[in-house]
Amino acid sequence: MKNNLSVVVCFVLLISTFSCKNKVEKKTITYEVTPEFCTQIKKPEVHFTSEIPENLQIERPKPGKKSFSYGMFQKKNSDSIVVQMYSYGYINADSLTLKTTGKTFFSQIQSLLESGGYKMSQSKIENVNFDNNNYLALQAIGNINGKNDPSFIGTYHFNIILKPNPYKNTHIIMIMAARDDQGISSFEDFKDQLDISTIWNSFTYLD
Repeated sequence: MKNNLSVVVCFVLLISTFSCKNKVEKKTITYEVTPEFCTQIKKPEVHFTSEIPENLQIERPKPGKKSFSYGMFQKKNSDSIVVQMYSYGYINADSLTLKTTGKTFFSQIQSLLESGGYKMSQSKIENVNFDNNNYLALQAIGNINGKNDPSFIGTYHFNIILKPNPYKNTHIIMIMAARDDQGISSFEDFKDQLDISTIWNSFTYLD
């Protein structure tokens, strides 16, 4: 759980201090994480691929530099405010402990978001039906004033999903966030109404 906590801390710092089914087809870049790359960046082994819209800023972990995820992607407005964000967090757990470990991880994120400056108007950890499947998730809505970092200002929806890995005990946590000016009215909109929805829809685990 120590490694998991480090991932959470980094995620909150990134948030608080710093095609898909859309009607218009988007140009994308293939993003693949291989077991060899995991070794280079000193992360647990996992293999997956996804498509990233070209209009998103890509932050890929670099060998030799400390990182706490397998990649992060952001959309910013003309004022350099982050309006959409997607990141690949992770937890390590077998099938027997996956749900318990996931809930603990989400509780840490929940607490650290609040301590990082977000005033939550809604926050829940539970099994949800998202995109016609059941997932363990943290879904929250919070406002931040930009005091810690001017790149995050406003009210954000967080849709954080545990995506079980059928091949390994390293499971990706889909960390999704969108500001309330992005045309979303519910958490279900994360599946097909945003630029980052492309990442969700194209994500595939590989053996």
